[in-house]
Amino acid sequence: MATTTIGKWGNSYGVRIPQDFLESVHLGLGEKIEVQVIPEQQIIILKSAAKRKRKSNRELRMLYLSKRGQNTPEMSQGELIEDSVGDEI
Repeated sequence: MATTTIGKWGNSYGVRIPQDFLESVHLGLGEKIEVQVIPEQQIIILKSAAKRKRKSNRELRMLYLSKRGQNTPEMSQGELIEDSVGDEI
């Protein structure tokens, strides 16, 4: 939690947000945010307005390579299929 002051910015008011707060939620200068006010509780909520960016092919490949070999199922594919499959009629 941090304390800051409301300041004047042209004809509007502004609040300085500490850099470490913004970095912790992956926001930076120029990013669009949504502002929601809950007056009865004196709360102002700021949320990123950007949609989640799709991971690039390189990021997906790096994720795949980092997880490769970690998936070791306890049953093989043959053990998952019972002998009675196909006898539905």
